[in-house]
Amino acid sequence: MTMKKMKKVLACTMAAAMAAALTACGGSGDSETPAAASSESKSEAAEAKTEEAKSEASGDKVTVTFWDENAGDQRTEFYMEIIEKFEEENPDIHIEYLGLSSSDALSKYQTAIAAGETPDVGGLNNSWASTVIGQGHCVALDDMFTSWEGSKDMEEGYMETCRTYNKDGKLYMMPTSANFITLWTNDEMLAEAGVEAPKTWDDFFEAAEKLTDKDNDQYGYTIRGGAASPAVLIDFIYSYLGTNEVFDANGKTTINCDEAVAFLEKYLGLYGKYTPESDITAGYKEISANFDSGVCAMFTHNLGSYGSHVTAFGGTEGFTANPLPTADNGKYINYGGALTGLCMFDTCENQEAAWKWITFMCDHYANSFWNQSIGQLPTNTACYEDEWMSEMQHIQCAIETTSQDNCLTYTSPAYLPEWGNINSTYIEPGIQSVMSGDMTAKELLDLWAEHLNEAYANYMAN
Repeated sequence: MTMKKMKKVLACTMAAAMAAALTACGGSGDSETPAAASSESKSEAAEAKTEEAKSEASGDKVTVTFWDENAGDQRTEFYMEIIEKFEEENPDIHIEYLGLSSSDALSKYQTAIAAGETPDVGGLNNSWASTVIGQGHCVALDDMFTSWEGSKDMEEGYMETCRTYNKDGKLYMMPTSANFITLWTNDEMLAEAGVEAPKTWDDFFEAAEKLTDKDNDQYGYTIRGGAASPAVLIDFIYSYLGTNEVFDANGKTTINCDEAVAFLEKYLGLYGKYTPESDITAGYKEISANFDSGVCAMFTHNLGSYGSHVTAFGGTEGFTANPLPTADNGKYINYGGALTGLCMFDTCENQEAAWKWITFMCDHYANSFWNQSIGQLPTNTACYEDEWMSEMQHIQCAIETTSQDNCLTYTSPAYLPEWGNINSTYIEPGIQSVMSGDMTAKELLDLWAEHLNEAYANYMAN
């Protein structure tokens, strides 16, 4: 990996931040990590370790409570290793870890905010970070960040994107990982069918058909019809359209344009023909299992599922990371807002200790270890010369793709406070209704546009 390529990647990221800033001035979902569904058992083990550590702590030791918004067996193990290292270097601070399931993390935060029982530090996902931050109980980190000597190494575009999560432009989340929407393909299944990884959306739809063999329970693709499906679908829509303009100059969304309707008819039309029928309620766990088990030849997620594939395939061979297909206009649309990070809540009684934990996760050692372990992009630029960055195919795919001149970076409307509620209340069940034939693609996109336009108008007015 060269610094020239990395600078181009960062330029794309900065473009996303600028786009979000312009939106705020009136001018995708998720990133589950391996084995997220089995977080409960690992979280219990982590809690046992936490209790043991607490019993050994002296009366002078400060406890910082920390919630992981996307706990899973592997992810929790990685956190335990980082926490152990942190506590060795900071013997006066104990990190009390609690792992949350990605599917109910937002509701847990909302309940905690209402009850005034938030943790000191919490992990946030970009798809709902603005919802949490917008409730006014996160600490602005600008002054602490300015005085932190490691601030110079944090990638500027990521920092600017984090400042778009609240309309006041202040910094409430420190980014720890960046992501890249990935089309994962099964090498053997594609080779047997004589199919190459799709380069265009026409290639994609053709490949999904050719890779399907229902008699042998094999499907070309697996659609996310369940949890977090809207956050994923909107990324695909703008990838197909080849534009990064979610709202036009009049503040109206373009999501229900004729081209978007045509795409949605094709995409959700795959359901049941070239995808499993169980996809109508499938979340990350189910679609990932479809791919890892060899039931489906292609599946779309992000870099974060890399570890799951390594486990399922017995190593790093047999599967390949690919970018989303390019649009008919030749543009590749990169989702620039795919960040996860840490915030500090206003219930925190020892902000100095909490800030030490946050910056430890953002410093070179932990940021490199963490992102190498979960297979995502670091947010600390000191990590960019680490050897592992050039050895991972999926990381190189992200770098090469976003370095191209045809790359446009778009920011989803996840900064709208109503975003999460719109998706869970109206759009997720609407997607399932289209898949079952009870609603048309146009009806769904018109409904989505109605709510997005109202939410955007409220955002600009307030």
